[in-house]
Amino acid sequence: MAHGTVRLTREGVVARVTLNRPDVRNAFNDQMLEDLLEVFTAVRANPDTRVVVLTGEGKSFCAGGDLHWMKRVI
Repeated sequence: MAHGTVRLTREGVVARVTLNRPDVRNAFNDQMLEDLLEVFTAVRANPDTRVVVLTGEGKSFCAGGDLHWMKRVI
């Protein structure tokens, strides 16, 4: 399941959530927050899930907030 900025894959009881904005070191913005909410809602709805692995695509896990996004919302 892909949500643009976040990917969800499953292997048995393990759900792997991957932040997918490697060009900006997986910095979060409003779209990623929406995508994460959708993905974690789907994970929670599946009673077979026992483990969630949160990881980042590319060289970095997550740089924190996207500075361009933060300038707009502050």
